[in-house]
Amino acid sequence: RGGKKTPAPNPKQSSALESLLGEAYIPREERGHAKKTLAEVAEDEIKRYRARRPAGLQDNPLVWWRENEKEYPLLARMAKRYLCVPETSVASERVFSTAGDIITAKRSCLTPGHVNQLLFLQKNLTIPK
Repeated sequence: RGGKKTPAPNPKQSSALESLLGEAYIPREERGHAKKTLAEVAEDEIKRYRARRPAGLQDNPLVWWRENEKEYPLLARMAKRYLCVPETSVASERVFSTAGDIITAKRSCLTPGHVNQLLFLQKNLTIPK
């Protein structure tokens, strides 16, 4: 009754779980101006790109990406990779070579769909910088 009052819990006081997990546990709104992850940066870039009016069909896409690469650096890097036509047949020969490595006597029962998926993963597993 007239004894000591216990202070109300502070909502900003961190819990043991917050201390253990750090930034991964704290919601983004509460982090302040914490640095975004690469996935968050890419997601923001895609949202900005989709909100923009598309380029005309008669525009050269490589020129458009060169002009807009500062605004969309991650997307521009991918666009340059996938929109360019290789000057030689070496790239296509490498795909056939990789396919030969994937389809062996032990893997002769692979369906064409699975072979396509394995080739895609082999060739696109990493994005060059």
